[in-house]
Amino acid sequence: MSTECLLLCADSYIPPASWKARWNNPSKKTSDELFSARACYIMHAVLVIIHILLLIFCVHHWEHRITLAFTAKNDGLWPAVLSASLQAFYTIYTAVLLFLTQRLAISRMLACRLKLTAIHDISSAWGGLGSALSSVWQQTDIPASWWMTSVVTVYLVSITVLHVTSSTLLQFQTFNASTATSVPTTLGWLDDSSYSSSTNLGLITPSLPIVNQLTGLVSAGLSNTTLYDTLKTNTIAGNATVNATTVTSRCGLIPNVTYSANTSTATVPFGPNGFSVLNASNIWADQIHVVPWMEYEDPYSKVRELNGVYLMVSTLLDIEPSVQDQVAMNMTWPYAYFPSGDPNPTIINYTLYVYFIQCSLSANTTDGVVDMQTNSLLSPTSISQPSTQWEINQFGWTNTSWQALIGSALATPDSSSGFIFEGIPIQIIEPSVADEYIMSLVGLNLTDEYLQYLYDAAPPVAGFTLRPDELELAVAKAAAQLIWIGQMGTSNGGMQSGNGTAYVSEVFIALRLNINLLPLAFAASASVIMLGLALHMTRSFDASHDSRAAIKNIGVLQLLWLGHRSASVNEVLEDVQHPTEANLRRAGMIDVCLTKIISDEGELGSSIVNDSLSGDVNHRRDDDEM
Repeated sequence: MSTECLLLCADSYIPPASWKARWNNPSKKTSDELFSARACYIMHAVLVIIHILLLIFCVHHWEHRITLAFTAKNDGLWPAVLSASLQAFYTIYTAVLLFLTQRLAISRMLACRLKLTAIHDISSAWGGLGSALSSVWQQTDIPASWWMTSVVTVYLVSITVLHVTSSTLLQFQTFNASTATSVPTTLGWLDDSSYSSSTNLGLITPSLPIVNQLTGLVSAGLSNTTLYDTLKTNTIAGNATVNATTVTSRCGLIPNVTYSANTSTATVPFGPNGFSVLNASNIWADQIHVVPWMEYEDPYSKVRELNGVYLMVSTLLDIEPSVQDQVAMNMTWPYAYFPSGDPNPTIINYTLYVYFIQCSLSANTTDGVVDMQTNSLLSPTSISQPSTQWEINQFGWTNTSWQALIGSALATPDSSSGFIFEGIPIQIIEPSVADEYIMSLVGLNLTDEYLQYLYDAAPPVAGFTLRPDELELAVAKAAAQLIWIGQMGTSNGGMQSGNGTAYVSEVFIALRLNINLLPLAFAASASVIMLGLALHMTRSFDASHDSRAAIKNIGVLQLLWLGHRSASVNEVLEDVQHPTEANLRRAGMIDVCLTKIISDEGELGSSIVNDSLSGDVNHRRDDDEM
């Protein structure tokens, strides 16, 4: 069908009377446009508010409260559902925004006096981002509407930014979640009622040197001087809060001790009127010897015992001279040595400075964190401030069983180290396993001392300076290790381990909602830009809205109507022989205003479309270029 035929059919078509009534209903047109404007502004504002709320949630990480269980089935399900939902929401939402904004912007544009080419360029820009960029590029040839085509382009670019960032605004991410549950435990520290009459930790003392060689799972329940509860199951991943008891020691010098070489005893005062006799055998230089203590009263009364461990020390001590006279005791015994080249021994009286020391024991129970997989203690336990200098001991009685049992077990003479230092005539020094172990913990080597005794003819001389903090740590460590070994059973003089319950923080993998800040920043910026551009393009701040465009859009039908009603447009276009884009745009550089005036009663006045279609017509010939 030819173009002339189409125009003829269009001119001969008479719309029904109901359509004419609808066209001539000004109040309905005004209310529809007002509703569209309100909907446009509200939807743009809501989009900005949504992004501001998301930004607040992102700063405080409130979105992390939304969690889902992580399983093999929903590993990819929920992220895919969330991404598709976000894309669908933004696609539909921006489509509605684009429809309302384009409709209002074109309607308000047609109500203004503009160049016909500008109307063409702006309307074409709304066709899509590619058309918008093409319209902006065309302004370099004939600048009809630089500003408005750029505004439309920026608006469409902002919508594209929303489409790109929509799927990454919210995402489900995996994280390590935790929940509290109870699990059975083996107690690391027993109360005094667990120490029965059959408990004899002295039988376990020879096992002390083995403890330092244990690592990892074998030494579970013991960490340095701390005894802690261990878990009976390792099927749960996470950490458990258990009781952790730290053994500490405080060592002090015992003054005014009287030593008898004939009986190998020492009289130790423990008050203004009290004293006790200790079995204090001879000691070699730079050695530590644990001595027993027990006071026997009425066999039917409860035995009271002094707290802690008692030691004889023959090392050097960094003490004040005034204190030296109170605590140092001269131990003299005959010593035989062979001068160089003389086969006959020479007997001399050998004198050592010996100190008696009491190391009290105490225990402090706190909460500890244990790895459920390895049963290793994770949280360090606080240890009381160690002594920095030697002080006079303050005696104290105790009715607790474990402290006295530790002192008695470490002083057991039955466990010999195997090193025998012989004197003259019958002075035999034989350190025990506990003596050798405590010496090794402070840095003394009994093997080296024995080799020196065998091959060095000169009398031994003390050369090691013992600090109080070293001895306190050694005694506390030996006590903790002895209790830990003693809880392995009653067959060898130990105790039966106790059972308890711990509350475990079970760790598992879960999904939580997370807001990505960078995509949100782009989306929020785009929504704010769209709101500002929508207000500008629809002229929401223009107070004069008493005029309405005679047509609401620019399309084929509207152009046919415009050409039919406007003699000026017909006159301009008749001179265009070659209808290229450049020639038509150049010819369209005339002012056009398609408006109808709205009266105060809300009715449209008489149409002035024909009169408003005016402008300066350019009768220049077409360019030769096609």
